[in-house]
Amino acid sequence: MGAAANICSMSDKSQIETSLGPVWITRFENGDISVWSPPRSEQADLVADILKGRAAWKPKYRAWFVPPVHVETVLAELENA
Repeated sequence: MGAAANICSMSDKSQIETSLGPVWITRFENGDISVWSPPRSEQADLVADILKGRAAWKPKYRAWFVPPVHVETVLAELENA
């Protein structure tokens, strides 16, 4: 198994309720988080605005990946959205 498989096997999942609907967060052992919201939803647009310039979209997983340097700020903004 590759490194990505090892990272994925060590994850913690949670949900944040935004004003536009739920967003799902996965925390990885390396400090990254992924952020997922339903495609073409209002909360997907909100997530994209919050994450702009601080995360990378990974089409394979249909989720945004946020590096540790931005995690706390991104989570705070999502919780207040």
